[in-house]
Amino acid sequence: MKRPPFDLWQLLCVRAIAEHGSIHGAARFLNTRQSAVSRSLHNLEERLNVRLFTRSPAGATPTVFGGEFVRWSQTILDNVGGMNARARRTGKGENGQISLGIQTCVLPGRLSTFTAEFRTTYPDIVFRYSEGTGKRLLRRLQRGQIDFAVVTRRNLVPALRVTPLWSDRIVAALPTGHPLATQPEVSWADLRHEIFLIGRDNAGQDFETLIQRKLGETDIGPKIRRHDIGSNRIVALVQNYEGIALLPASWLPLIRDQHGHDVTIMEIRDANGSSHLEFGIVWRPDNENPCARSFARYVEAHRPWT
Repeated sequence: MKRPPFDLWQLLCVRAIAEHGSIHGAARFLNTRQSAVSRSLHNLEERLNVRLFTRSPAGATPTVFGGEFVRWSQTILDNVGGMNARARRTGKGENGQISLGIQTCVLPGRLSTFTAEFRTTYPDIVFRYSEGTGKRLLRRLQRGQIDFAVVTRRNLVPALRVTPLWSDRIVAALPTGHPLATQPEVSWADLRHEIFLIGRDNAGQDFETLIQRKLGETDIGPKIRRHDIGSNRIVALVQNYEGIALLPASWLPLIRDQHGHDVTIMEIRDANGSSHLEFGIVWRPDNENPCARSFARYVEAHRPWT
């Protein structure tokens, strides 16, 4: 690669000469010797093979081409200044990008409330979102493919940092014509003969663990059917009398809007009360992304919320 025909110092000298009308004035403005400015201009004109200024006892006046060159120099220097400022802000964690994975059982929009103040304080930091199962997101987090993950707090790797976010009550979705649908609430014992429908994005692993813990020791083991579909389609299967489903309670308004009176939502209680999904935001403490470090400080300063 050939050496560029000029450097930034030479552009600074050209701009200063044009602004102050003389080499002497430019040197004083740049806090350097007059000979240094004169030599810089001479070398530049020689390399370009064109005169940029007309010298006289009264000072230095840009030639026609010199006037154009001064305007180009101003644009270049402004861009360099902007790049420098942006780099400094990026290094301080004030500008850049944060990648955040969200487990798909998290109600859309809920996390936005938590990040609202941060996004207002750091308007130049952009969030890039992805979604998936908790297991997949944690793998991506450990590989450094995302900066944060919002997941249920189950079997987290000790090396990861986690801040609790909220607790979501677990409810059961039954077809409206189900014999249990007329009761004000159900117990786990009431559900021991039911078929539990588990989808890929409704905290399936967490629900399976809960079902096994509540019903696994009975004479008849729990019946679980796994499907590679999302929560909305799982509820549609419930509507068709193919089984029942467990859901985070935060999804209830969405489910009621979409499935109306065809699905009944039931509280599940036992001697220990209601069961819950515990959510948290997880990250790697060795993440070197300055923006991620800024957000991690924000997360720790704003915990917990419900």
